[in-house]
Amino acid sequence: MSNLNYFNQLGYKTADLSQVDWIIKDFQRHCGLVADGIIGAKTKAAQNKYNKNNFCPEVFEPIKPYVPYTDAQIESLCTKGLVGYGEKFNFFSYINDFDVLHNLAHAILESASGTSAIAKKKNNLYGWAAYDNSPMYSAHGFDTKTDCIEAWSEWFSGDYLEPTGKHFRGNNEYCVNIVYASSSIAGINKSFLVQQLREQLL
Repeated sequence: MSNLNYFNQLGYKTADLSQVDWIIKDFQRHCGLVADGIIGAKTKAAQNKYNKNNFCPEVFEPIKPYVPYTDAQIESLCTKGLVGYGEKFNFFSYINDFDVLHNLAHAILESASGTSAIAKKKNNLYGWAAYDNSPMYSAHGFDTKTDCIEAWSEWFSGDYLEPTGKHFRGNNEYCVNIVYASSSIAGINKSFLVQQLREQLL
């Protein structure tokens, strides 16, 4: 199996060859190795150890349907600029019928837990429409963070998770990331966050 096929099977998006070095470094980081982008003996050993079932299986798990958590549980996972919004993440995930941990993971990664410039200036917790060539200018703005959570949750569910959605490719982070982000590693890293959040609730 080629390295590209291997990383694709783990859940990385490998279509953009210019990001292969980034993928290798991300894999090494998650394996606790020096992230130098070189596939040496230790990285090959990690490749032999990990597969789609034990590296980050959350990248292939269904995002729908909603999984029940209490507001207090979700609030306990909210830090920095997300503190106080656990109930909102939980409610809007519930009414749009998808796992709130995936919702929260998107916000944590895309807004650095609500501390990014876009989150502070535009109340945009998801980097929504923050296109690479003009992120601050193009990003959607909201009156409140609650408005953002409500709007994004409805849009994400309808466009990416429903079979009739414009960008639907499948009900998991791997399929979402085919269209959702230019980054080859975003789906994996959101999924590792889901894994970490879930472990915190155990």
